Amino acid sequence: MKRSEIATKIASIGLAAALLLTACGGKDTGAAGGASSNTGAATAEAKTFSAEADALAAELINRYPTADDNITEEVIEATIEKLKETYTFEQLEDLKIGSGDWVYISDNKGWFKQLFGDNGTTVSVVEGTVGNEVQLMERDELHLTNRMLYPYLLYKAQGGDITGLALSADPDASIVSILVNSNSDIQSFEDLKGKNIGSWKAGCQYVALLENALDLGWTEGVDYTYSNISNNDLKTALQAGEIDAISTHPFTNVNSEIINGNFREIATAKPDGVYTNYGGATVTFAPTGFANEHVNILKAALKLREVVNAYILLNKESVCELLETITRDPAENSLFYLDRRKETYFNASDSLDKLIDDTDNYQNWLIENVEEFSEDGRVPRDAFFNSNFFS
Repeated sequence: MKRSEIATKIASIGLAAALLLTACGGKDTGAAGGASSNTGAATAEAKTFSAEADALAAELINRYPTADDNITEEVIEATIEKLKETYTFEQLEDLKIGSGDWVYISDNKGWFKQLFGDNGTTVSVVEGTVGNEVQLMERDELHLTNRMLYPYLLYKAQGGDITGLALSADPDASIVSILVNSNSDIQSFEDLKGKNIGSWKAGCQYVALLENALDLGWTEGVDYTYSNISNNDLKTALQAGEIDAISTHPFTNVNSEIINGNFREIATAKPDGVYTNYGGATVTFAPTGFANEHVNILKAALKLREVVNAYILLNKESVCELLETITRDPAENSLFYLDRRKETYFNASDSLDKLIDDTDNYQNWLIENVEEFSEDGRVPRDAFFNSNFFS
């Protein structure tokens, strides 16, 4: 059984990436070094919650949300208070997190401030990180973000000093859309033989395209032409007829063309293939040194992400309406993409050893099929994930 099926049986909602926190009787002091307590003069009067919310929050500190959990805003706030009781946060002036739905919602609702305010830690939402994550981390301009497994391994193979803190469950095949213009005579992936297909090679949608082509025995440059085009330019290249098809995630700016009928979807990622069995999972990662020095702050942020993502999946319509006021993306477009990637809001339920095995198997496939990967650049098995964040 594939990982996403296992995760779906365990829970129908969850997060792209958060880890179980250590169950301890007192506060976890985490990594050695300077740390400040969350108690003190700055602490406001203790919040009170219903017995039901308090009990569920106590459970959620040590397990993932499930479809049976009613994750309300009260439960999230109760969970935050439990996190502050559990962990002594390291000293940090500002935690810089890559933008995303859970980050926007947490910031808007004041949950970051509730969680870290007593510690004197602010949270900055960092925009425009995709493709620039390692450089931003090297300049201390980004501390926590996520990408799918392919770009994460590519960064590691190129020497990026980053470490994985969490891995999501596997995606549904529909997280990748292979699109043509609506007036095209192309009806299926097989019809793309001899055509020019665009995708961004620094993104995992390229891997989904490649796997489909390899499954038909095609060779790039012989059976089809590949054009490496950035995510920002793919839509306009297809609209202009410069290419015959694109392989992309159905981002809000792209799915608008699907919704209005200008683009037509002819294929997705290969169901039950390499991509959908582990290659398309989402990795949450941080600079290695920063992660080792801020274990408790990051564990708390990951747990907040877990419960907020669960809340998002339970309240998709209202959340997307709120996101529209923040990002200006129409709610229907945010909802479309959320429905296509909702499986990655689960956390992978496998053991760390199994995650390492699957990741190494994926790396083997990449070395065999993608020129940017080689044996010389192989990432060691013990360097995939940071064991401090896996229990």
